[in-house]
Amino acid sequence: MTRINITVPEDLLEDFKKYCEKQFRPLSAQLQFMMKETLEQELTNQLNSSIIEKNNDEKKS
Repeated sequence: MTRINITVPEDLLEDFKKYCEKQFRPLSAQLQFMMKETLEQELTNQLNSSIIEKNNDEKKS
């Protein structure tokens, strides 16, 4: 594991802490969860884009 230090507005941090409490997750665990989700979504978007491009290329042929 790696420690990070970030700067965020205090009100955003307080709101996020409340959100984490509602999710029953520690703040660090929620950030990890959201980071993984973001990366998985990006991969899905890239794959979908590749499929669409391939289909478009096949239609042109």
